[in-house]
Amino acid sequence: MNSQDKRFTSKLAVKTVRRVAVFAIIAVTALSTTHAQTDSWYVEIGAGPTFSGELAQAGFNFDTSCYPGRVECAPGDGYRWYYRIPTDAGFGFRIGAGREQGSLRIDANVKYSAQNLEQVFSRLTFLDGSDYPAYDPSSGVQSTVTTTLGQLQVSSFRLNTFLSFLPETHMFRPYIGVGGGAARGVVTGLYFEERFSCTGPPCEGDPSSYDSLHDEDLSDVILLAVGHAGFEYTLTSKILAGIRFSYTLLQSITGEGSYAEHKIPDLTNRTTFSDVNLTTIMATVRYRL
Repeated sequence: MNSQDKRFTSKLAVKTVRRVAVFAIIAVTALSTTHAQTDSWYVEIGAGPTFSGELAQAGFNFDTSCYPGRVECAPGDGYRWYYRIPTDAGFGFRIGAGREQGSLRIDANVKYSAQNLEQVFSRLTFLDGSDYPAYDPSSGVQSTVTTTLGQLQVSSFRLNTFLSFLPETHMFRPYIGVGGGAARGVVTGLYFEERFSCTGPPCEGDPSSYDSLHDEDLSDVILLAVGHAGFEYTLTSKILAGIRFSYTLLQSITGEGSYAEHKIPDLTNRTTFSDVNLTTIMATVRYRL
């Protein structure tokens, strides 16, 4: 390559660099201007129905078989009980705040939901998994058992990231999101009552001294993961309204309780609620600050 060609190539390279630099400056300026319109803090509220699949309840204590007719009651090998827990539709709401940058949003929020629970008995076993013997109706003793549950209440703190599929020039913007956090799960009204009475011989003495009562709320601090899908509609430059579908998977809720009344003094039990999940459909309103 001769000197003339070198000078021509150098000039062309300089012009090219200048053009690229000018284009980069224009692009950065335009991008900065766009971001200046969309980069903002915001607050958001949401509310709507909450649904859950069937939960599972399992618990145990170390009372082997403390029933009327036994001379002595003391802690032993223990037994387990199992219930299916159907759930009713409930209600949830959330309050959050976050930062928006273009199609990306990151926020922190607190959420509360509550729904009524039912309880369906499944089975009893010893701790080793072997079948628990059926109650003997010929003993002359009648056992009346009452069990109920109240609500599943979940109060949580969550961090979420959302990504919109369309730029902000579109008034309708679908999005997806993921998040995680911690929650306080509470099962209220965990109630168990067993009352004994004589129906005839060979029942002797006062079988009511074997009555037991357990009545308290169970609570636990657990972790959660959540996925979102939804859309927003731009009402004004500052107000956006939408619908969000969220699925939350929670750790099992476990707690230890004590009996208000029992033949064995200071007997405790441990109960776990598993398969805990929440599906929430929320109407949301977001306000840019």
